[in-house]
Amino acid sequence: MAAEELSYQLEGLPNRAQCIAAVWACLQTAIGGDQLGWAGIDLSARSSEYRTDPPVTVAERDLADQWLTEIPTIKHYSVHPEDAQPHRISDLTPPRLWASTPVYRELFRELGYRHQLVIPAAGRTHTQGSGWYLNRAGRDFSDGDLHVARSLRPVLRVLELAYPPPGPSGPGADLREEARVRAGLTPRELDVLSLLADGLTARQIATLRRISPRTVGKHLQHLYEKLNCHDRLQAVNKARTQGLL
Repeated sequence: MAAEELSYQLEGLPNRAQCIAAVWACLQTAIGGDQLGWAGIDLSARSSEYRTDPPVTVAERDLADQWLTEIPTIKHYSVHPEDAQPHRISDLTPPRLWASTPVYRELFRELGYRHQLVIPAAGRTHTQGSGWYLNRAGRDFSDGDLHVARSLRPVLRVLELAYPPPGPSGPGADLREEARVRAGLTPRELDVLSLLADGLTARQIATLRRISPRTVGKHLQHLYEKLNCHDRLQAVNKARTQGLL
């Protein structure tokens, strides 16, 4: 499966650049696109950071920054930062309407692309966020491609945790650490809890973290005891109210 293959490809890579290259290779094999990339967006500053294959030029990046607020996928996730699911532009804008928009004519057509599929990263706000994207010039992404993207999203979450993008982490990380200490969770238990909130099963967590399902079960047992709950849904809901996620 694509998710398990990606998890093994990421294991043991020494830095973020090599992890990004491994993700690109997996996305190209599993879904395919004419351009693949990771982008970090700050709408309040109208700025962005791009890592793409093939690379974008300075002029192309400047052009993309001019149209940041009009790209349908970015607009959607800025309005709905809680939406963790991948989306195609065609899910958000009818194709005929999309082809008539200024952002398509001035940006996408200029760059040679028509279709886009985005896999959002966690921890987004209304003005800031990041994620993986694939662009195509020809056929649109299929429902099957969308299904694969959904299966890969939890594994990409592991990449975010292991190799966060450069830059200040902000107060959120400190607040989560304080919440972890208050709840009496170990760093590993919080890690398992984060993966649980992303929809991974115990077996998937075991595969991604290279530990046994029995060990994951022990972590879950301790989590439930410390959070005074009995199942995944209760644990995730309590974790959110306590600032752990």
